[in-house]
Amino acid sequence: MTKYETRSDHLTSKSNYKYVGKNCQRIDAKDIVTGKAVFLDDYTVKDALFCAVLKSPLPHANIVSIDTAAAKALPGVHAVLTYEDCDPSWGMGLPPMKPILGKRVHFVGDGVAIVAADTEDIAKAALELIKVEYEELEPVYDAVEATQDGAPQLYDREDLAHNIAPGGWAGMQPDGPWYHIQRGDIEKGFEECDFIAEDFVEFAQKPTPLPPESPGIIAKWEGGDNYLVYGTTQSAFIMTIQNETVIPGFRVHAKSFNVGGSYGSKNALVLPCQYCCLLSKATNGRPVKWMQSKTEHFVIHETRLGSQIKAKMGCDKDGIIRAVQGVWDVDCGCFSSTTQGQISVGLGECQLFCGQAENWDLMSNCVMTNKNPAGVVRGYGGQELNACLSLLMTRIMREANVDPVEAFKKNYIHGGQKYIWRDGKFWTCDESINYDESIDVAAEKFHWKDRWKGWGVPSYVSPDGRYKRGLGVSVCGNADVGESWTEGFVHIVPRITEPKSDIVLQMDVTESGMGQRSNVLKQVAEVLRVPYEMVKITDPDNMFNGVNTGLCGSRGTITCGRAAVKAAQDAAQQLIKLASPILHVEPEFLELYNFGVRSISRPELWVPWNALVPQFCTLTGFGRHMENFSTPSCVSSFVEVEVDTKTGLAKVIDMLSGSDAGQIIDPAALEMQMHGGIGSASLDTALYEENIIDPATGRLLTCNMIDYKWRPFNEFPPFSLSVLENPINSYYFKAVGIGENAGACTASACMMAISNAIGVDIKRYPATPDVILEALGKVQK
Repeated sequence: MTKYETRSDHLTSKSNYKYVGKNCQRIDAKDIVTGKAVFLDDYTVKDALFCAVLKSPLPHANIVSIDTAAAKALPGVHAVLTYEDCDPSWGMGLPPMKPILGKRVHFVGDGVAIVAADTEDIAKAALELIKVEYEELEPVYDAVEATQDGAPQLYDREDLAHNIAPGGWAGMQPDGPWYHIQRGDIEKGFEECDFIAEDFVEFAQKPTPLPPESPGIIAKWEGGDNYLVYGTTQSAFIMTIQNETVIPGFRVHAKSFNVGGSYGSKNALVLPCQYCCLLSKATNGRPVKWMQSKTEHFVIHETRLGSQIKAKMGCDKDGIIRAVQGVWDVDCGCFSSTTQGQISVGLGECQLFCGQAENWDLMSNCVMTNKNPAGVVRGYGGQELNACLSLLMTRIMREANVDPVEAFKKNYIHGGQKYIWRDGKFWTCDESINYDESIDVAAEKFHWKDRWKGWGVPSYVSPDGRYKRGLGVSVCGNADVGESWTEGFVHIVPRITEPKSDIVLQMDVTESGMGQRSNVLKQVAEVLRVPYEMVKITDPDNMFNGVNTGLCGSRGTITCGRAAVKAAQDAAQQLIKLASPILHVEPEFLELYNFGVRSISRPELWVPWNALVPQFCTLTGFGRHMENFSTPSCVSSFVEVEVDTKTGLAKVIDMLSGSDAGQIIDPAALEMQMHGGIGSASLDTALYEENIIDPATGRLLTCNMIDYKWRPFNEFPPFSLSVLENPINSYYFKAVGIGENAGACTASACMMAISNAIGVDIKRYPATPDVILEALGKVQK
């Protein structure tokens, strides 16, 4: 234990509410701890077949011939599909580029053929009988190299020349594509700077977030273009809209069960969904199931983006960033799933932590390489750019010799200032936004001023000089906490035999581990003043609930909560208006109480809800949240890292994360979200998480939990929290979501700490022992 090592402590809220701000038993708690909770792999479907995928052994090749006769003849096999059975216009990506099954393969693990059989073993045996002849093509694995003249081309299309996909995404930017920040006068901006830094930084290893439950699908063709799909998705609606864009007319009725974590990476599930749907149709509507193995999860599922940036940054004498210029090459793997959207969010986020800069020229490229595709992951573009730009910020802070905590605080966006968000539009930061206090309080709790020795100076050196410690800090934020459209209905269902009512929230909310279904119900109970356990919620289903895109990221408690609160308020106002003529009291002097409405000044005047609603009928309130990007969140991360200068091994020995949630909705859930900033491809992307590809074969060498280096629970670092509650103008409960970026800046803070410990800059993620020893001049690359 070090003198200043912090301890884990549990969050509490200063809330005066009955449920909001309090830890309540989750509605699924008993089912989870008793093993009754149903996950997709627990679900049995009559006459289900099992999918297996023949994967390419080559990173880039054309299929010359393929023979499936023996596989089709194997008893128990019901369908074998190849590119010959798929319309080549059925393309995945933005724009559609990669066929579901194509004549060209683009990475080791790419689908060559899919099989549906009575059992998994039969399906896998059929794969062994398929004979394929390939024409090998030269691969490219580096995003910067992929854009150069003469580089191998993944797609023979003019709109994808130089392996660059068109920028922008109409789904986010209805007024036109936006992928280039251009603001102010960049040349004049640099002329007025006191310090300028320029560098090339890489976050290029495309780490995998690895939720405990692997991706899985059960799909059933229901005639025409209609499919019923059960998925391990965190958002049935997102899975629907992303799959319906692949095949014209394709209609998905999506459902989900409990989901064993997602970390953003199990939103769309495009590849498994398409495979299982095609096989179900080929077998005349037999349900087809595919649960990926953990190895398949590594090899073929979506990863985090790769990020390489050549940038130039200038600041004034106080360390305030005034000008930013650069080119950000984003590695999306073999096709862009939602990469253009992630890029636009990243470009928005950097304007938050460089919030005082008015001069920008930051260009982005969405680049294809011969790797498995990147996709939605917690941090959604912002983490990848923060990991790189934040390191450049610390270089320039060092030149200015300013305290990094003060510099990060002064640089962060404040109320009244403007930024361009992912929709390509200027947004004005709400006046209630000011995170200075949250950063100051977190720094004080971490004892920053006592521990900080200066740039490039270790916070501690062992007597023999072998072990050195350094401090690091970083700050990030996200305005997507107001994303996206969400609808909900609150039904008041009077009971027939007693003066009580049941309350049903009709909303598409999947439970993927964070307690969001429970936390939305808490907010409804608070508004209607009823017991929390009396509020129920419908099953997650895109067809029988309203729209919900909010669950595409870690802000569902807020976006779903806002829609649910509006629906509850609508129902409440209807009840009060109905009670007014009965009680002879004006609506503004009435309130809800004990499943009824009463006079505020004369409580004895009370009427139950079931007397207000026609017999055997229900009363319904409606609420909708529309996207709003004016209340960005902010998380600050503080770390102390110890480096063994003999072996190059670095480990975090102390960590603290700070924020201001406005109003804590659920302390335990928020604490868990902050802990998630260590896992889910966050902190440890600075230390050891990486996907390593053999350049000679294109094969992934880190396709299991041991080789990938996943942190086990018994190696969880000492971790503390500091979360304030200063009301933010977001919605009824004045809360803002911080889950999306809970760990987004921990990696850059860790890299800064390592650099301060050893006195040498590290600018390539992750800082594995070989990288550190190379920086120390003890080994050669």
